[in-house]
Amino acid sequence: EPLSIPADNGCDKFWLMAKALRRFTESAYSGGALPLSGAIPDMKADTQRYIALQRVYKQKADQDKAELTRHIHEVLEAAGLPQTYISQPEIDLYCKNAHRLRLLRLTPVHTELKSGPASTEDLKYSEALFHYVMFRSAGVFYGKHARYPGVPAEGEASSSADPDKLVESDAAELVEIGNGLLRSWGMSDQTVPESLAAEFSRSGCDELHNIASLSGGMIAQEAIKLITHQYVPANNLCIIDGASSRIHTVKI
Repeated sequence: EPLSIPADNGCDKFWLMAKALRRFTESAYSGGALPLSGAIPDMKADTQRYIALQRVYKQKADQDKAELTRHIHEVLEAAGLPQTYISQPEIDLYCKNAHRLRLLRLTPVHTELKSGPASTEDLKYSEALFHYVMFRSAGVFYGKHARYPGVPAEGEASSSADPDKLVESDAAELVEIGNGLLRSWGMSDQTVPESLAAEFSRSGCDELHNIASLSGGMIAQEAIKLITHQYVPANNLCIIDGASSRIHTVKI
């Protein structure tokens, strides 16, 4: 896809090298391939053939590195920056990890909550669809009643209302809210399962210790990825279904 340096990152080394990398892949030299890292994949070979193959890989990696360096210097010149702005060790590291680069376009939470999912193509056919709809419906329910489905209103004596009737009435409202959300997202052919709405209402927004522990560990792991810029974070909806021991990730 077209890649341009963001306006607020015009001198950011990563984006400058990304632009040079795109020029590299579009050149006749690379034929659309990324720079070779020089690492040999796992294989069985005798010492003589392994060393010979290693020499070939290193030679090609050095050629690719030199070609990418040329493109980087051209980008730096166009940006009015000296060639020393990006050091050779930084270029070496970029070449080594070029095949691991990923571009993620995430949807801000406030945008999703205000306007709904940016894309429903993957969500529509995902097993996580109705779980996601139920979570969003519970949020709408809370906004209307200042309580979660299945939970008595604050200050209301637990004995003053039949818990079963509360769960039943709240589940019915969840179904209505959920089907309304589906229609607003262009998925009117889908309907919320009443059994799932009843389970959400019955749970009363309780947090099971084992699921809470798993969720906390996953969130911490994703936070470390974002902070360190290491590995690829989940993009972007993650639903943990403890009943079936499944984790669903969908881009919305």
